[in-house]
Amino acid sequence: MVFLRPSIACTAVLCTALLQASLLGSGSQDITAVSSRVYNGYVHRSLPDGSLRPETYGFAVGGELNRSSAGAESVGGLPTADRSIDGIAFAEISGIIRGPLAAQKYVPTGDPKTADLLIVVYWGRTIGTNAFGGIVNGGDRDKIDLENARLLGFDSEKVFDLGYDDHANMMANIRREVYAGVMDAIEDDRYFVILRAYDFPLLWKQRQAKLLWETRFSLSQRHHDFRKDLPAMTQVAAEYFGKDSLGLVQKPIPEGRVDVGETKSLGEVPEK
Repeated sequence: MVFLRPSIACTAVLCTALLQASLLGSGSQDITAVSSRVYNGYVHRSLPDGSLRPETYGFAVGGELNRSSAGAESVGGLPTADRSIDGIAFAEISGIIRGPLAAQKYVPTGDPKTADLLIVVYWGRTIGTNAFGGIVNGGDRDKIDLENARLLGFDSEKVFDLGYDDHANMMANIRREVYAGVMDAIEDDRYFVILRAYDFPLLWKQRQAKLLWETRFSLSQRHHDFRKDLPAMTQVAAEYFGKDSLGLVQKPIPEGRVDVGETKSLGEVPEK
């Protein structure tokens, strides 16, 4: 129900970063990138038998975010129309993500009085700086890359820390090398979904927005279709719903398509 990215020694940390960057840079078109965080001490608690305690939720429509980080209707003179995502209804998106949420014991409710969470859903497609060709370079390119990194959750890799846009900064140049694969992914167009879960009772009773967790996941737009690949993207991301991924996680989307099954009614809750 809807409720309103010089030679140096390879330390363990650096080797891990290089491996992650290599994975994302090699065959990145088929890699789902996930960044998930928890806030305000949130923990998805377990029952005595070790299983997760079900938490109820209602959806809110965050909506489709701006197609271009530059705020334009076209990029480099080319239109950004995309039939696989343009005009997609929230009901279609929520119907796809509801199953993976349920697998992590997040259960929809039709009664605001019993809801634990309000999950706000955003979606869209970034326009990466590769699409601009040679039109945008230097500081402007870095600015757009940073905006997209924040939107996609790629900023968790700290690629832009320590003067990333200062090319005379040695650490910045090292980061550029280590995270080359991450940067390549940022600079391409990507489909994304963002789930942000709030404490619903606090919001409902005291009008205070307390963020508990958020998960951002994305997939390269090239050779993909948002409608067709959203189930597989969500299946990869679901493992991290309500958890901290401890940085950016990259995993291949499952082979083939995900069968979400026949839509079944969960029943109606009478209005009071």
